[in-house]
Amino acid sequence: MTSVDRGARRSPGAATVARVDATRSWRRVTVDAGGDGWFGLADRLADPAGLDAWYAAELAGTGRDHRDLAGALIVYRFSGSLAELVVGPLLEQRRVVLLRPDNLSLRLAENARIEALSVAAPVVAVLPDDPDAADPGTVVVADEAGLRAAAVDGLIAVFDPLAGAVRERAPFGLRGMWGTLADHLVDVALRRARDGGSDPEAAWTIASALLDDLAAGQPLLRSRPTRHAVACPAGTALFATKGTCCLIYKTNMPADRAEGRGSAQPWIDADACTSCPLRSEPDRTARLVRYLTDRAERINRG
Repeated sequence: MTSVDRGARRSPGAATVARVDATRSWRRVTVDAGGDGWFGLADRLADPAGLDAWYAAELAGTGRDHRDLAGALIVYRFSGSLAELVVGPLLEQRRVVLLRPDNLSLRLAENARIEALSVAAPVVAVLPDDPDAADPGTVVVADEAGLRAAAVDGLIAVFDPLAGAVRERAPFGLRGMWGTLADHLVDVALRRARDGGSDPEAAWTIASALLDDLAAGQPLLRSRPTRHAVACPAGTALFATKGTCCLIYKTNMPADRAEGRGSAQPWIDADACTSCPLRSEPDRTARLVRYLTDRAERINRG
């Protein structure tokens, strides 16, 4: 039993969340929302002024007065943290943290970046052979499909109302928001597999099955990431090309170009994510080869 488990052994949910948090130095997840800067998701969704302030902070910060980018950033940041909290346990612990707006809290850092998520008194869905299956803090499901169903229910419960609130304020479509969530779910699965040395094909299969179930429950999820396998002298790895652009390339783009006057390509080339679907495949491959090379060099030095 690890120190994480000993510190939270009376709560399988707390132990589950702590194991996820122990593997990341950013996108923190916790069960303790005490202190300044936290707000409950349900409270914020019920507070139009608070939602306006959140959007305004993105608009004035990284969004640089691009209204669509400001909305996309809220969704992007939330999706990334949510994916860690959902995919991490599903992939590595065969568990799912049950999520609702009233048990999820957020803490924002500078420029409206989500610094942490917190789940209050978390309950986890587990399989019958889980060592904590008899604990009152767990809900036993029959099989892997049951775990995915619990994950989908939680994702829809917390993501759908936030997406609706963002759409009321920003010209970024709901399909793009659900596509952004899909991109993060797969990206997190593959990254955690790379970092943990586990099978990337198994991670892809689990994440793809989760997206299948999520799309069945939310028809707006239409754009999905695609496989991008890379092989080079530094190694081989499986990555995902996003199905949806997060618009981050607009942060340094002048307003007249963002409004459609002139080509956006120079800003895409300079500032878009490596996995952006607006990049060419050769460009993405070259960038990923550099990443694998740099990673191999760091490992060899360490």
